[in-house]
Amino acid sequence: MTAAEFVTAIRAITPNESEFSMKPEGFAQIYLGELHIGDKKGHRITEPNDAVIDLINNYDVSKLTIMIFSFVKSDDLRETDRFIYFGWREAFPLAILKETGEIVEIDWADDERIVSYIAKNQQAYLNLLYALEQNSQSTIFLGNNKWDIEHLTNIAGGSKYKENLLDLVS
Repeated sequence: MTAAEFVTAIRAITPNESEFSMKPEGFAQIYLGELHIGDKKGHRITEPNDAVIDLINNYDVSKLTIMIFSFVKSDDLRETDRFIYFGWREAFPLAILKETGEIVEIDWADDERIVSYIAKNQQAYLNLLYALEQNSQSTIFLGNNKWDIEHLTNIAGGSKYKENLLDLVS
């Protein structure tokens, strides 16, 4: 999934505030605020495979939180010899492993140690986030997940990425 496709897909499934009428007061505002993707003026050209970098550079995703995943502001993108840091999985930094293009979770106390592997590449990561948001909404409105762990594992890129998903699917 490209950055533009991701933005279109998330905006398309973002519920209306009225759909939260059976939820506690304030829930809708918090939930919808975390799905906000703003437009930026101008457009920065990125490489075709750099979907996450394109998303951060060309859209305001500083408020976007899908389950436990979030993004930094474009000014906060940080690059080292091994990684491009672009977001968070709760308190743990997320980065692109330059050697393979994989999305990885980094130890917050040791920025050279990979804690887990999240997705095979940037496009798979955006596909995964979209599927996780579908699961989240399905749980909120229907009481069950739309996708099972095997489907999410396939989206992420295979069994190598399954472990990090286990706590995200009930």
